[in-house]
Amino acid sequence: MPVKQPSGLKRVPANGKVLSAHISAFPSGRIHHLAFDNSFLPNIISFVSDGKIIDVNQAAAKLLGYSKRALLCMHMKDLFSCFEDDFGLMLKERSKSGHAIANVTILKKSGKQLSCQITSVEFIGDNNVKKAISTLVDRSEGIRKQKNIDLKREKLADAELILAQSKSDAILGRLVDLEHKLDSEISVKEQLQSTAQVQEIAYKKERANETIERASEIASAVTDAKELERSDLGMELHDNVNQLLVASRLYLEIARKNSIHREKYLNRSSQYTLNAIEEIRKLAKGLINDAIKNLSLCESIYEMTHDIMEVHPIKIFCSMDSGIHTLVNAKFNLNIFRIVQEQLNNIIKHAEASLVYINLTQTAENIVLSISDNGKGFNIHKKAKGIGIANIKSRAESFNGNASFNSAPGKGCVLMVLFPLELPETGTPSPFTPPGESASRGKEPAR
Repeated sequence: MPVKQPSGLKRVPANGKVLSAHISAFPSGRIHHLAFDNSFLPNIISFVSDGKIIDVNQAAAKLLGYSKRALLCMHMKDLFSCFEDDFGLMLKERSKSGHAIANVTILKKSGKQLSCQITSVEFIGDNNVKKAISTLVDRSEGIRKQKNIDLKREKLADAELILAQSKSDAILGRLVDLEHKLDSEISVKEQLQSTAQVQEIAYKKERANETIERASEIASAVTDAKELERSDLGMELHDNVNQLLVASRLYLEIARKNSIHREKYLNRSSQYTLNAIEEIRKLAKGLINDAIKNLSLCESIYEMTHDIMEVHPIKIFCSMDSGIHTLVNAKFNLNIFRIVQEQLNNIIKHAEASLVYINLTQTAENIVLSISDNGKGFNIHKKAKGIGIANIKSRAESFNGNASFNSAPGKGCVLMVLFPLELPETGTPSPFTPPGESASRGKEPAR
């Protein structure tokens, strides 16, 4: 059964709540006065005209530290800090709409400042005199708890950042140790090679019937194999592991600056670091991981460009023939991926470009890869300081391809790589074509 509302009381909505306003006659009688006086919420009744306090309850006297008699000798403005305008603004709002809510600072008898929320409603009292009933709610405890929560969050964020930095330093230390280990292994290989050469000389002396030309070919083949092994190892460290560590460091820097998505970027950094560790472990065992083992060539390139655009102010557009992935073997797919990875790294480091276009297509004679940018360009006739361009050309030549750069200062750069589908000298398939592929072109395969 609904509660009967006192006569003359109107209910008006304010900010989604219902407030009692414009009371034509404040409830009289001992029961109502006892309810007012014993309310657990601090309440003060005052004249609207001058703010003179005419009644207070026990909760208000306890909150403010005054006796009821002392409060009845005061005005509402005596209770609020003179250094803020919130109370005055509340009075203006109340005079317009008959009620108002505001956050104010109250001065207790002890002089201590107290943050409170005040809800003040005007009503018509005896003899048609305007009065106001004001309810106070202590906000200091809520503010203190919120400050503690904010402080704990800040400390947690600092701890997570320090942990991420320590992990990064530990990983870099492991990489240095691994580099020393690789140097030691190379030194051992060189010693073994030196021993093999001595044995080879002794073998020549014992076998006088072996020709000098044959001995020279053997020595040259052994030296080429050693240099090729070193070159491959250096290229994998530069093109793969180095790129993963650079990406990891970039995500760490972004995590330091972006508190909203810090967890996301720290996870990305951790994943790239773990990938680098895995690549180095497999490299040490001679089992180079294929970056596109589980994804197609085009999917791997799309994923790499997406990660780059997240941490660099650059737009990368890709147009690729997904059928190329099945046309060629896995080593060629990895070789294409490494070329794209190296050129994008060169653009980010040196070009200051904002747009990059990647195209991978197949014509009747060639597989064509082109990467162009709108960066600052460079003098192609001037010798490059790094090994990035040399790596790209070397990777192209390893599959009978040709890599060329077209650039000039202020004109951007275009990298064009052509891989012939057939060797020009013999018309036979290129070494990157899977077995049986040549037979399937031009005629039906044998059944």
